[in-house]
Amino acid sequence: MIRFIFRKIKQKGLLTVIKLILLRIRHFFRMLKAGNSIKDAYNVSIGKMTYADYDAFIRIYEARTSHPDDLKNRPLVSIVIPIYNIEDRFLRPCLDSCLNQIYDNVEVCVSDDNSSLESVGVTLREYEEKYDNFHVFYRKENGRISENTNSALSIAKGEYIALVDDDDLLEPYSILEMVRYVNEHPETDMVYSDEDMLSEDGKFRHDPKFKPDWSPDSFFSIMYTCHLCMIRKSIVDKVGGFDKRYDGAQDYDLVMRISEITDHIGHVPQILYHWREIEGSTALDMGAKAYLSKATEDLKKAAMERRGLKGHLEWCPVKDVVQCYPVYDCEDDDLVSIVIPSKDNFKVLKRCIDSIFEVPAGVKFEVVVVDNGSNDDNKAEYKKLLEKYGCSYVYEPLQFNFSRMCNIGAANSKGNLILFLNDDIKVSGDGWLSRMAGQARLKHVGAVGCKLYYPKGNVIQHCGVINTAAGPGHAFYGIDDSIATVCYGGRNLLPYDFSVVTGAALMVERSKFDEIGGFNEDLAVAYNDVALCFSLLEHGYLNVLRPDVALTHYESISRGVDAQSEAKEKRRIAEMEKLYEAHPTMKAYDPFYNPNLKKDNADFLFGEPILVENKRDTEE
Repeated sequence: MIRFIFRKIKQKGLLTVIKLILLRIRHFFRMLKAGNSIKDAYNVSIGKMTYADYDAFIRIYEARTSHPDDLKNRPLVSIVIPIYNIEDRFLRPCLDSCLNQIYDNVEVCVSDDNSSLESVGVTLREYEEKYDNFHVFYRKENGRISENTNSALSIAKGEYIALVDDDDLLEPYSILEMVRYVNEHPETDMVYSDEDMLSEDGKFRHDPKFKPDWSPDSFFSIMYTCHLCMIRKSIVDKVGGFDKRYDGAQDYDLVMRISEITDHIGHVPQILYHWREIEGSTALDMGAKAYLSKATEDLKKAAMERRGLKGHLEWCPVKDVVQCYPVYDCEDDDLVSIVIPSKDNFKVLKRCIDSIFEVPAGVKFEVVVVDNGSNDDNKAEYKKLLEKYGCSYVYEPLQFNFSRMCNIGAANSKGNLILFLNDDIKVSGDGWLSRMAGQARLKHVGAVGCKLYYPKGNVIQHCGVINTAAGPGHAFYGIDDSIATVCYGGRNLLPYDFSVVTGAALMVERSKFDEIGGFNEDLAVAYNDVALCFSLLEHGYLNVLRPDVALTHYESISRGVDAQSEAKEKRRIAEMEKLYEAHPTMKAYDPFYNPNLKKDNADFLFGEPILVENKRDTEE
């Protein structure tokens, strides 16, 4: 643990590490105050796996996992490695790990970028003589990473190519598991795996990257697919290989262009690649190569231009997250209908309405308030407030049914975009509405949500919803979202795809809302937003969280908290049963939450040996 802390201080600085420790301690006591046990509070806030814990755990697990080599389709896979001035102590283990694959239809194609380090040439010639499936392209001049990789590609004969860096390691079964996926999904054009980090001396593995299934909006925010990546070579050839304009982020650019011509992109949730940390490499620090930031920004600008998307890029304000993300423009004729269900809640509604009109929205909007039966005094107050701002007021007495009220509001609105907003929300941040609207207008996007804070601070109430084995749960719930907090891959900072975003502030295009039939009115109180998001997923749309929009949520002021009474808890459970009856394929399944993570928890934690096993193993 001490070694781990010193390493973090070296990477992030002493002040940042102190802030992170204090934040975890504060979160621990907040969890205790909320009624959690000491064990649960510790596991969530402090007791995440350490450097050595993960190393021991993963090696034990892998030792008991079988990898049967019984594949019918056995395409040739070319492992492509660009090489330049790499020390023998790193190069030889890399080459050995690639050549000692269980899967036998493999060739290793390397390109030497005119290395000045004499040992490189000696080693490559030795391997050429020793292995018939080892091929080298010797460049006569240095062309840097993209041209060097293209040279290796030029001698590759495989149906698929697998990209490996010259200092990293594969497992003996890495290519086998990638090809297994292709056997199960023959339409696959690209497949990526999970990965972890390897200390420079090769002794310790740590910091696993448990990735979601293909998530194009997450990918535009951050290059998360990384290693191991196996791509159909004809697709690589079709997009023209690597582009030297984006050296430093050339893999990112390649996958960005590939994703524009195919969506047959798969994911193997197993650790099949070990990314070695070497001083000055991007594995150790993304900012270690200064040109990477410019290359990343340039390739994203180019992608937006190719796709005909108007907007701009913004850099994450947290310096540890060296990423920029898109903010998409709205059209001049866009109109957002803000639909707010409310009853007998005048002071709360007034705060919400006032904030909507006080904070610049960045896009045209209308407000439609749906009242399901306020008393006469409140009804008069509602009318007066809404007339002041020119809002629409739909008064229709009925038993509380959030879904029904939202559908009524949608039917009485005019916008091509609809934002369903709780009356206990206070908006903030210039352009908050246009940021959500620009994302919601994208053809592939279904619902768009935002980050919600509790009052008087930056404690997260909503930052995406995970469909856990125990039911839908809010990600990073109760975490203090200070400037030093980076939640699992920056999900509290960058736009990411989620299965579900909360209905407390949910935007969707009207045409998509109508396509799925609106809210399910059988779910009157709970999980109606989850059902809406499930329906959008089932219709081929993706739901996106935009954490750059952060609003305040005075949660459940409107109707109370379900867990406060036995009757409400029974109703919640009954509605969750209805949810999964209507969407059986989504039960205990979330494509944007890696199955290696704790299945009953939404905080992206891991610890118990619940890593994914081959179907064959579980069947036996």
